[in-house]
Amino acid sequence: MGGKVLSRRQLFYGTAVAAGAGLFLSACAPAQTPAPKATATEAPQPTPVAPEVGKIEYYSYDLGPANQSREAIRDAFQQANPGVEVTLTFLPYGECWDKMAALMAAGTPPDVIYGDFSMLRYALEGELLDLTPYFEADPDLTKPELFTVDMRDPIQAKYGTTRIFNLILGTWVPVLFYNMEIFDEAGEPYPNEDWTWDDFRAVAKKLTDPSKPQWGGQWGTVLDEVGWMWWLHKPEDFWAVPQAYPEKTVFDSPTGISVLKHWYDLGFVDGSMVPFAEQGGYGAFGGAFGAGRVAMDIGGDWDAGWGYRDLPFKWGVTFLPMVEKGYRPNLNCMWATNQIAAKSKNHKLAWEFARFMSVTKEGQLAIGQGAYETPVLKEAAHADAVMKPEWAPPGYEVRVKAAELAGPSYCPYPLCLNLWEFPSKYLDPTVEQLTKGELTPEQAAKYLDEQGTPYYQQLRKETPSLP
Repeated sequence: MGGKVLSRRQLFYGTAVAAGAGLFLSACAPAQTPAPKATATEAPQPTPVAPEVGKIEYYSYDLGPANQSREAIRDAFQQANPGVEVTLTFLPYGECWDKMAALMAAGTPPDVIYGDFSMLRYALEGELLDLTPYFEADPDLTKPELFTVDMRDPIQAKYGTTRIFNLILGTWVPVLFYNMEIFDEAGEPYPNEDWTWDDFRAVAKKLTDPSKPQWGGQWGTVLDEVGWMWWLHKPEDFWAVPQAYPEKTVFDSPTGISVLKHWYDLGFVDGSMVPFAEQGGYGAFGGAFGAGRVAMDIGGDWDAGWGYRDLPFKWGVTFLPMVEKGYRPNLNCMWATNQIAAKSKNHKLAWEFARFMSVTKEGQLAIGQGAYETPVLKEAAHADAVMKPEWAPPGYEVRVKAAELAGPSYCPYPLCLNLWEFPSKYLDPTVEQLTKGELTPEQAAKYLDEQGTPYYQQLRKETPSLP
């Protein structure tokens, strides 16, 4: 990923490229053994799986501090279900998916798999269990009033399927982080939910001082940010790169050119953003922002719980600025999900464990306290333990508020088996050229379409159909 190379997401990017990671299908799932029905104000509670017994493996990339949330969930599930044993496997990101590929090929996959970009390939290849029957039979997952998001994941249709392969357990949303001490020193009011990008640009210029050095802002991952900016323009098109079996790109359009001006204006014209070449040179989580050299950081709420809780300065968080005053769409960057391997030897137990994590208050509170994801069960998401942990900065509740914005939700990741190839070859270098003034937005848009349309046409030919 472009951007702050020492953030949680940036650490994933390098290994994802090397592993040829694909996109995951955000989806949901239900339960085969019905749990007690819950009302809109009463969350489902842990239900013993008995007489189901046995062993299953939960497989995930290393979640850092959030590993403790999985340990707490395992312990609670085992306590509620004597005779059940859940083994947790955490591996470094790249190693995780390399080993997954080998296990899938050998026909010995783990039972429950924490998913992200690298899971789509397995849905395409029939390696993931179709969870639709479980979901449809579940008395709680089919109650939308219990959750902050649509657990059926309406974005699935944009990927060409109505089947459910993943069970949502949490959300990730884009946010704006800010260094309160830099704002206090300058006597500037903190960013707030009424800000537009014009406000951001004006304040970023004021707070930039190359002599310190200090910058007004720091960009996030290019692929993410292009998508976020695109939807904030209230476009007719879903995104520059169509999601369902893309055939062409539409960067060379009024929306596309306006989006690309975001980097040109802030980077080249104003010089108020940390140059890409310098973002990762500070030896701190979050790059220059984590080192206290940046006033505002465009990023994802995952960083709040992953590394920003330990920042050595006072900081806050709020919504991303708006492009069009009063228009704030649901920019759910993606969902955190669990999948079940089709070749698991214990589908029922695997489902019950995944369901416990997504549907019960106990499981969802553990997710929220882990702070890498934001829980989707309303009773847990709105609890003080999740919304107001001791370390929470001002505005921390934006994690839940942003997830509950009116839909439909949007996701910036195209349907392809190598998610990062187009960004790394074309999008990232082009955006960096914009920040240096080596290209105009118009030139960049034309170039990206010249490269993007044949790229995605070929990709469509090579992509198998989803079930």
